[in-house]
Amino acid sequence: MNTRPIPETVTRRKRHALFADVAFGFYQFSLVTHFFQPGISNALWILSGLAAAFGTIQLRSAIGGADLPNAELDEYELTRHLEAREDGLKASLVISMIIFLLTGLVAVAARWWFDPSGTEVAIFFAKAICFQLAFVPFAVARSLAGKINRDELISGT
Repeated sequence: MNTRPIPETVTRRKRHALFADVAFGFYQFSLVTHFFQPGISNALWILSGLAAAFGTIQLRSAIGGADLPNAELDEYELTRHLEAREDGLKASLVISMIIFLLTGLVAVAARWWFDPSGTEVAIFFAKAICFQLAFVPFAVARSLAGKINRDELISGT
């Protein structure tokens, strides 16, 4: 059985996507801990937001900016780009529904279990909205990187 080595470009794109995935995981953790440990949550929000933005920028550079609307693409690349944008739209829709559910949970919890101040609630939703705004471009870039990786592995280049 003759196996081909995995190209460095594929490995690099996977590494950047994993870095950003971990950063977004910490970002979500900052949302979960917001009402219980606000100081740690706010610090984690800032650091993980910066790390997620850095990971997205690195992933975007690893795919050559093919996820940007002004990229010059041939017909096949344009099809990949449109599929990746659709994946990003689906991710945005799911995150919007989750934020809507969080709104209801926070309202119920504020009514029955604890009494957060208006500032705490506003910061919580600022974190949630910033997460959505940062995650959607990453979802598009990640989807496109996966499609490019698949094509490179199939072609063997």
